[in-house]
Formats: sequence, C-alpha cells, structure tokens
Amino acid sequence: MVGKKLKRYFQLLGIYARMDLASLMRDRKFMAIAITADIVSNISSISGVFLLAWKFGGIGGMDRFEVLFMLAYGNVVMGFLNMIGGCNALFPSRIIGRGQWEHMFIMPLPYTVQLTVGIFPFTGSSTFLSGIGMLWVALHYMETPLPWWWLGALVFQLIVSMAIVVAASYLFSSLAFYAPVQCEEICSTVVYSMEYTRSFPLSGMPPYIRYPLLTIFPVGLLAWLPTMIILGKCRGLEQLYPAVFAVFLSLTAAYYFKKGFRYYVKKGINRYVAGGHRS
Repeated sequence: MVGKKLKRYFQLLGIYARMDLASLMRDRKFMAIAITADIVSNISSISGVFLLAWKFGGIGGMDRFEVLFMLAYGNVVMGFLNMIGGCNALFPSRIIGRGQWEHMFIMPLPYTVQLTVGIFPFTGSSTFLSGIGMLWVALHYMETPLPWWWLGALVFQLIVSMAIVVAASYLFSSLAFYAPVQCEEICSTVVYSMEYTRSFPLSGMPPYIRYPLLTIFPVGLLAWLPTMIILGKCRGLEQLYPAVFAVFLSLTAAYYFKKGFRYYVKKGINRYVAGGHRS
C-alpha cells in the first residue's frame, strides 16, 4: 500500500514537472529573461551583506568568502523549497483559508499526495541556481580548508534547515483552521520573514540578539549556524542543535496542525455565502 502511494506521489511530481517544463518551452525567450532577472534580483538582495564583508575583510570572525558561503547556503535552502512547494505545500494556510482544504476531502488521494500540486522545478529555479553559483564561487576562493566531512554535513544541514522552514509554516498555518479569513496568508508572512532575514550573520552579535534568532524566530538556523557547523567552527552540542530543534519544531507543528484539523472537521469554514461565493 505504501509502495503504491509513493509510486503515485512520484508520478504526480513527474506530471507537474513536465507541465512546468512545457510552460518554459512555450516561450523560451520570455522565460529565459524572467529567470535571469530573478537570478540578478536574488543576488542583488543579498549583495549588501557581502559588500560589507568585503569592505571590512569579513564579519564577526567569518572571512569574505565564508560570508558568501553562508549567503549561498540560504539561497539554496529557500530556492529548493520554492521549487518543490512554492504554490501549495509550503503555504498551507492559503488552502485552508480559501476553503480549498474541504475540496481535498472528496479527492481519492491522501493529503500528502495532493499537496504536490504546484511544483516549479524549472521556472522557479532562479533562487536555487543563484545559490549554487555563489556556493561554487565561495568554495573556489575560500582560504580556510574545509573539514573532510563538509559535503555530508552540507547535505544534512540543508535538509534540517528546510525542515525548520516547513515546520514553522505548518505550525502557524494551524491558526487558519480557527480563523481562516484573518490567517489566510499567515504562512506567507512567516516564510517570507524568514527568507528576508536569513542573510544576516550572527557572528559577533550580543547574546540578547543572537539567542532569540536561534530559538523564538529561528532564522539563524537557516544559514548562519549551519554554515558555522559546516566550516568546522562549532564544537560539541552546538553541532546537534539545528537537528534537535528541527525535530522539536516538526513534532510541535504536527501536533497543533492535527489539533486544528480536528476543530476544522467539526466546525467547517465560514467563508462561503449561500450562493457559493467566498466572502
């Protein structure tokens, strides 16, 4: 049974990927311009931090290209999530708030399979590609040799950082079960806030700034701390903290999302008037 679900899941991923490729090939000139513009925009949005690092020879114990590595890491995290979940999977409060969650009740597919709708592996790849390019430049010019285990740590930390973003989105999206109108875009606020603030290195910042950004609003776990771990600048329990936090946040998000879903099943949504239109 599980094997059939996984097979169907990957079949749907393939269908959506082909649809995305078809939209890319339908007007290749326009899409090439759009993707290039997005890449330039993504690089420009984080260039300020890198230019500061270049001006002062580094930031808080990180040299210029270590800062670039951190910026590239953040782009890879958010870029990959935008490719595979930029429409529905990463923004569940939109589905709930618009009443589309009820439409999923009658579909003969599990929710996890239905949430594959809206992947953009080709047209949504600009942030990911810019991150890969910057990562290559940082690795090429980095003066400090990386530890021998850096590649495995990179893959692992990328998975952990993505899990944190997804868990945070689903945790706050659980509020949409109770207040669909007010919380329809709460996941967008959470995800975009994390995306816009991930590029600030926390090295050298006082504890009263650093610790909240590693716990309450964990943007420091999307780029800075994973980069420090990969570079071999963290020791002991610090290396385990992102993974432990990701597990804790994921379990918390799963609990509250299920709790909100049970409430939703009993109460339904109040966004439809008698004529069937959304209020």
